Amino acid sequence: MNLSVHSHDVHGQSLTASGLGIHLPDETPLTAIRQAVLDHGVTLLRNVHFDEASFRCFVESLGDKVSYADGSAKVGYGFADILNLDGTHDKEKVITGRGSLPLHTDGILLGTQVDLIILYAADVKGIDEDGATVVCDQLAAWNDMPESLRRPLLDGRLEYLAFERGYFATVPEGWYPISTFRDYGRVRSLNLALPFDGQAKASWDVRVPGLTAEASTAWFAALEQHLTAAPYLYSHRWRTGDLLIIDNQRTLHGRRGLQPLTCRKLLRGQVTFEEIASAPGATLAGE
Repeated sequence: MNLSVHSHDVHGQSLTASGLGIHLPDETPLTAIRQAVLDHGVTLLRNVHFDEASFRCFVESLGDKVSYADGSAKVGYGFADILNLDGTHDKEKVITGRGSLPLHTDGILLGTQVDLIILYAADVKGIDEDGATVVCDQLAAWNDMPESLRRPLLDGRLEYLAFERGYFATVPEGWYPISTFRDYGRVRSLNLALPFDGQAKASWDVRVPGLTAEASTAWFAALEQHLTAAPYLYSHRWRTGDLLIIDNQRTLHGRRGLQPLTCRKLLRGQVTFEEIASAPGATLAGE
């Protein structure tokens, strides 16, 4: 089974040894970024100046903004469209909190199609490698993946359990299956969220159907080691004014945990290029 992307030939300095991503010059116009991220998978632009209103307008210029309303208004603690990833000290909030997040696909547990993830650093103080956003070139990692790691993915489904009910307000309360692949017509790629590393609070859990707990844990550990190998991974150290846009169909991403006396406040938007499929309560903004 091939994972593939339909893209133009690209040139220039990449962010990973596998060829993913590009750091754009500061003078790059915002109107050029959408094509750049489609060509390169990840784009970084520094020294950008947004408030929340102008950031929302920029997100809307990139595609159909994902929004939650009506029966799913409580999804993501009620963020609706622009999520504040503010590094809260509220220990009940994991996704917007200070702990690490394992590599994952945005929208996987909610069943939402997300094509681009737009992250903007509104305020950053006192962080270095902590708080970094990590991005995996999953297509390159798949091409090099040994058969022993591929096999459970080729079986087609993993099972998930959502713990963070304030964020995943609409998903089933027990274990439920999710397809390991997705294809919305642009990229065929892995649909995946790795388990948490044993930190005090987890947002979700995942297991391989038919394996013992020990065998499932061992397989995920080996898979994570492969996906986070140096050739496939970009680790972004945030500075105020950074704009990082990730093609969610070509990548997996996660977060390194934050130290106690640090500040990392990001704004996050999501857009899709097609009608949102199988997303409970998700709508295109403005409908």
